[in-house]
Amino acid sequence: MRRAARTDANLTEIVNALRSMGVSVHVTNGAWDITLGFGGIVFLAEIKDGSKPPSARKYTKAQLEFRNTFTGAVRLITNLDDVRETVKTMRLWRERICRSARLGEGIRWRGVRYVRG
Repeated sequence: MRRAARTDANLTEIVNALRSMGVSVHVTNGAWDITLGFGGIVFLAEIKDGSKPPSARKYTKAQLEFRNTFTGAVRLITNLDDVRETVKTMRLWRERICRSARLGEGIRWRGVRYVRG
């Protein structure tokens, strides 16, 4: 029988902080903890409790496998400073996409061209 997945003690605090900054948050049971959305930008995030020692914040085997094969944006969030930095990055990406779309250009990230469609 499968045991219930453990959640980090700071998950609720981090989710509430993200939502208060206008980010859509979906808590998952998969290889990552939460899916974040802001203005068309999507990040996956792993929550680790920053108050624990580094040895207690290690990734599971499944998390490592996922991080090593997934090519999208995955963030590690351990505290409210990480929340602010993540939201800042999402806003910056959104701004760049909107600016690029207004200019009628695409934007390139890792060799992939995104255009307004």
